[in-house]
This record gives sequence, structure tokens and C-alpha cells, in this order.
Amino acid sequence: MLKQLSGKWRAHRGEQDAGAAAVELAFMMPVVVLLALGAADYGTLMGSAASLESATRSVAEYARNSPACVAGGLADSNCISGINTLVSTLKSNNTAIASATFTPSTTQANAANYCTCTDGSSAACSATSCALTDTRVLQYIQITATQTYTPLVSYAGFFSSFAATGQTTIRIQ
Repeated sequence: MLKQLSGKWRAHRGEQDAGAAAVELAFMMPVVVLLALGAADYGTLMGSAASLESATRSVAEYARNSPACVAGGLADSNCISGINTLVSTLKSNNTAIASATFTPSTTQANAANYCTCTDGSSAACSATSCALTDTRVLQYIQITATQTYTPLVSYAGFFSSFAATGQTTIRIQ
């Protein structure tokens, strides 16, 4: 008799909890979906940023190894055309950076030409402005790539899009 009563009690108790799991799932599913979309957005953004950084590194390496860029800098039309050809090849091979804008420059943050003397002092990119002991000037080229990233979901208006940037600075002389 005790066995029958405990069996009925267990069956009756189970009926009370029949929909609890479905209700808990209904409450938690929006949070889980939002977390999954956030992780997907973050992964896509990091992939884009890595592609931009890699592309700027490739362009900077080309500029450093190109005789036209080393001899004439960005003032040489052969240097600029070679950089533009490489950028269009990189964009066609990698859809993550297809809409990126690449900007080569020899200037840094509103300064004069981006260069230093070998002793570490700032120079106006001429050998005469360096210390008398060493007249070598170290010249740099900076490649910046910018791309607008739009997330999969608007996330209740927190942000709709923002710029992902990759930048590489390399010594060319």
C-alpha cells in the first residue's frame, strides 16, 4: 500500500513541473541568441582587423623592398602605382578587406616628414638637420587601412557601425 501511495505521489508531483523547462527555455533563449550573435560579430570583427593588419604589413613590405619607393619615396609615381596594384590584388583575393581604404603616407601626426636621425633626434628629413657626428636620416613609410564594419544586429541602437583600422609603419631607408 505504501508503494502505491508513493507512486501516486511521484506521478502527481511530476505533473506540476511538466512545463517548467519550457518556460525557463523561453526566458533564457533571447539571452543565449544575443550572446551567440555577439560572439559571431566579435569573431567577424577580429577577422577583419587581422586581415587589415596583414594587408598593411604586405603593402609596407612591398614599399620597403621596392627600389622606386626607397629611392623616391611616395613622390615616385612608380612607387604609388605599384602600391595601388598590390592593394587591388589584395582586395580581390580577400573579401574581408574588399571595401577598405588604404592610405600610404610619409608623415606622422601632423609632423613634418616622418623620419629620425640615427641618434634618435627628430629631423626635417635632411642630412643637415641631424647631429654633426652622423648625418644619416632614417625614413619611414606608414600604411593605414580603414574599413567600416556593420554588425549583424543593431543591438538596440548601441552602435550601428564603426571603423576598423589596421596600421603598419616600416623603415624604408
